[in-house]
Amino acid sequence: MLSVHDARRAARAGEVAALERPALWRRAARRAVRLRPGRYGERLRAAREGACPPSVAKQIEKDLHRTFGSVHVRGVRVPQAEALSSLRNVLLAYASHNPRVGYCQSMNFVAAVLLLVVDEETAFACLATVVERVLQGHFADDMAMSLVDGSVLRGLLSAKDPQLMRHLEEMQVAPSLVTAQWLLTCFVASAMPLSALLRVWDCLFLEGDAALPFLLRLCAALFLSRRDELLAAHDPGEVYLLLMQSGASVGSAVPLLAAAYALPWDAPLLPHALAQLRTSHARCTRPASPPPRGGG
Repeated sequence: MLSVHDARRAARAGEVAALERPALWRRAARRAVRLRPGRYGERLRAAREGACPPSVAKQIEKDLHRTFGSVHVRGVRVPQAEALSSLRNVLLAYASHNPRVGYCQSMNFVAAVLLLVVDEETAFACLATVVERVLQGHFADDMAMSLVDGSVLRGLLSAKDPQLMRHLEEMQVAPSLVTAQWLLTCFVASAMPLSALLRVWDCLFLEGDAALPFLLRLCAALFLSRRDELLAAHDPGEVYLLLMQSGASVGSAVPLLAAAYALPWDAPLLPHALAQLRTSHARCTRPASPPPRGGG
């Protein structure tokens, strides 16, 4: 297996081999959340024995049947009964493992894509990595950190491309309505082809503590990839449609990754600087309505 350093370099170049991906994600998730052996089976058994509130189990069951048929993962051929069973298991086990968060929509899409690559136990660990380490606070009732990171991203984009951001502000367009979903679903909701999405997720898991800065970079790169069309648009509905379909125009992930890493944001996205940015923007944001979820 590649060393941690070589794996990160391969991910940034879009060169992780498909056969190596499951083992690399597994190692990265184990390093990130350090779950004790057997934790997945333990929490799955507990969930089946009633550890999850009925409302959580009901919401998960409701979402199962629309996940694989969703536009976000269209074209993926998975045995339906097997796919639903595995997805149910991972979501129930995670809700039991982390009752403070429980379950909320968007987790189903993340877990569904994980299960196309890794086994249930690894998908559980990867989901924990996303919720507890990479996007900590994004899945809270008030979505506080989702608002904060949306504000951070808006500030970075305003400094990078003031003309584009002024144009959108004049139309009263809030890009964060779209970019928040990109983050919460780790770009599943961007309509990006699966082959490109998996390249993005190689970076998500293999960047380690730099995963959130990477996601902010990628949001910006995907956003700016539609710059000319956004500047030419004069209707808010057209702008939102362009943004929601941004991922569909991605053929290969390699140019998008290169654009993301080329953004001159090394200094503001260093851990200490990003923490200060988030603290500053947190003072200016107000909680939003919670995402649909089961239980509490």
